[in-house]
Amino acid sequence: MFVCPNCGANINFDPGKQLLHCDFCDTDLSPDEVIQKDDAEEHTYTESEADESSETGYKEYTTTIYTCKECGGEILANDNTVATFCSYCGASTVLSSRVGKERAPEYIIPFKITKEQSAELYKKAVSKALFAPKYMKEDTVIDKFRGIYMPYWVYDFRENRPATLRGQKDHRSGDYIIHEHFDINLEVDAQYKGLSYDASSQFSDTLSEAIAPYDFSTAVPFNTSYMSGFYADAADTEASLYQRQCRTIVTNEIYNRVAKAPAVKSITLKKDSSSNLAPETCESDLGYFPVWFLSCRHKDRVSYAVINGQTGEVATDMPVDYKKYVISSLILAIPFAALFALLPIMRPVYLVVVSLIFAMTSMIILCSQKNKIYIRENNLDDVGLNFRKDKIRKEQAANLRPDQPTPPPPSEPIRKVKTTEKSDSNWIYTLLIIVSFLMSLCAGPIGVVICLCVITPLINNAKNKKSKKIVDTKTVVASKAPGSEKFALCLKPLIGAVISLGVLIFAPNADEYYYIAAVICIVAVLLSFWDIIKGHNELATRKLPQFDKRGGDES
Repeated sequence: MFVCPNCGANINFDPGKQLLHCDFCDTDLSPDEVIQKDDAEEHTYTESEADESSETGYKEYTTTIYTCKECGGEILANDNTVATFCSYCGASTVLSSRVGKERAPEYIIPFKITKEQSAELYKKAVSKALFAPKYMKEDTVIDKFRGIYMPYWVYDFRENRPATLRGQKDHRSGDYIIHEHFDINLEVDAQYKGLSYDASSQFSDTLSEAIAPYDFSTAVPFNTSYMSGFYADAADTEASLYQRQCRTIVTNEIYNRVAKAPAVKSITLKKDSSSNLAPETCESDLGYFPVWFLSCRHKDRVSYAVINGQTGEVATDMPVDYKKYVISSLILAIPFAALFALLPIMRPVYLVVVSLIFAMTSMIILCSQKNKIYIRENNLDDVGLNFRKDKIRKEQAANLRPDQPTPPPPSEPIRKVKTTEKSDSNWIYTLLIIVSFLMSLCAGPIGVVICLCVITPLINNAKNKKSKKIVDTKTVVASKAPGSEKFALCLKPLIGAVISLGVLIFAPNADEYYYIAAVICIVAVLLSFWDIIKGHNELATRKLPQFDKRGGDES
């Protein structure tokens, strides 16, 4: 721990002042000029005093490691503060502790957002959620905000070499479209510093991406004094895990910068494997980035709220309270019912068509939710956690006796970077297509003639217009829930849709059949809304974590 040189009390880092502050004598000290007291030994900490590991070649520092007995989660602390709850599973218990050594990061971004500011940001975010459960707004929950330095891999890329790009320029001459092809030779001199991904398998990738990015320009060399009063998480993934993804992002960024250059402004560039834009030089360092972390445990589920300790960006899991949803829906239904009562009577056929559209929409939502739930519950969207699980399987397989069964093979890579090219004029002809469809729908044959004579040439001109292609990089997970589970979930609206469709096909003369079919379909859709809310809550909350690498107790 760090002690005040004037009164000997503990001092903590104050994000508002960017100094270490003593609450007893109001002394402020620079983080680089403090005294660290480790048991009975006092010494001034400098970066050169960090232990050099002979095995890994990385510097290490001594820290207290707190381990949760329920989930196995670990947090690190640089003082003797007793950890009374787990940040990951929300268990209210004193965590067991031990003194150990961890790899010292090269950089640290100090906290700038105070705990009070983080609580206000959280309250502001929750206040906008009308259906948020009461337990998420209680002050006792807000008091459980914990400042944690999360480990991040920081990648630096350097590219300085010649490259060749192919380009195309199109223009119309009478009834012909002429394509001109170009070879563009250029010298690329680019440097990207501070591209980061979280290095902890315990920190959800979706949460870390939601509060990104960090301003790496404010990073300073690592000093344990910045950790005084805060916790940290250990890095347990390898730097190579995100290197390919980062390289793809940097390559696309270089391509986009080249595409915007004045010399090639009138040429549409083509991205191919022969362009040689991929950077060859890549370096990675470890950094500690500030995160305010809150876990709300309710029954057998837990929801998280994280706040970027530098920028104040907030990301929360926001479940829906069933009682608030039902009461609010009934209240809102009154004015809508009065409004519909004033409208002219809708024809029975149209009523069935509308109810059928609602049923199809609810089935689409349910299937989409089920896929997302399947990905979340199986941690398929978390690269770091899957990396750790695969590593553990390999270690277990290597230590097996001949008579023991072989564990399941490591999972295949479930995340990939998807690169697409989109033109900045796409929105023009997309809008024209929508307009032409509406005109055809409203004006009938006359609208079709107008579209063929006027709108179609405009669409063709928009397609042939000079435009710059921008490379868009997205991270996707190619996994879907089993079809049987989605079918069971969509059974209620599907029954209503089948009945409505049957009435439309057989077209009975009596209006009663149409009204009965519409009522059945609407009731089925309303019942499916309950499943939609349930699915939302499954997405907004998570299973209690079990970090098998830490030895969490499954019982």
